[in-house]
Amino acid sequence: MSHAPRIALACMAALGWSLSGCSAAVESSKLEDRARREVPVPICLKALERRGTAGTSTATPADYWSLVLPSYDAASGTIDRAMPDCAGHEAFPSALFQDVEGPRTGPVPANTEALLVTPGAKDFKVLWLRVAHFGNGDAGGPLALARPREGTAEVYAIGSYRGNPDTSHFSIERLGPRILVTAGDDACTSSKPGQACQSKLRVYLMNAGRLAPVADLTLDRIEYGTAPGVSGTVQYRMTATPFFEPKRLRVTEQVVVRDSTQTAIRKSNLDRVFQLNGSALQASTGSLWDQVVLPSGSPTAPAVPAPSAVPAAPKPAHGR
Repeated sequence: MSHAPRIALACMAALGWSLSGCSAAVESSKLEDRARREVPVPICLKALERRGTAGTSTATPADYWSLVLPSYDAASGTIDRAMPDCAGHEAFPSALFQDVEGPRTGPVPANTEALLVTPGAKDFKVLWLRVAHFGNGDAGGPLALARPREGTAEVYAIGSYRGNPDTSHFSIERLGPRILVTAGDDACTSSKPGQACQSKLRVYLMNAGRLAPVADLTLDRIEYGTAPGVSGTVQYRMTATPFFEPKRLRVTEQVVVRDSTQTAIRKSNLDRVFQLNGSALQASTGSLWDQVVLPSGSPTAPAVPAPSAVPAAPKPAHGR
């Protein structure tokens, strides 16, 4: 064999090894990224006392306060709202807390009762540190995903949440390998008959140590108005149910219009799909409420158009 073919074969072999190595490196990187999403890397750590014969550790409310907010003073039960969280970020973003009551700097009360801990699978916890208070009755503060481990407590991501302290609740969900935290405010559960209300669900995506809000959903909404050809007050109500699937968030919505006797006179249904694109959830279409009812604040709600005219909505049943 001449030298030229040998050189060509050697070059091809070297190129093959190079491509194989690059492919393996890329695949390894993808696996590492996936592993980090499924088993997140902590952004803050705190040593804990070991209790029990198994060497497990239990985090107290004071441990969680000082873990998320290093300015926490256990002796006085206070924190400084001007100080950053454990990851060095602004703990109380001005956009969310601009109308907060009380001082913006210096010590403010941080009682252990103001910490809401919601347990999840594999010992994960959602922490809501309700330090801020507002004139409308809302509470607010850092929202964190944490977990007690053997000898330490770990924080994986931090965000912010403001809502009603009596009706707010939290959960941990999965979108494939990605971790989500949801914050719900069930305002309609305590509403009186004839009173407008709106129950909401905010979806946070854990990304690079932050809990970033990626979707705001309405799970229950009631308003009252009138409709042409219908006597008396008309009730417009939308209910929605979210389904967290491996590759998408699917939300089923239904709007029901009832007359003054609570008889359903019109129904419309819609499935919305939210696809994860990078670090954002993109909706396939707008909310059914926006498509069939005038925006909130209108003095009179309109007649609901024929459901067949609603884009992307399946053909609904009509009730009388």
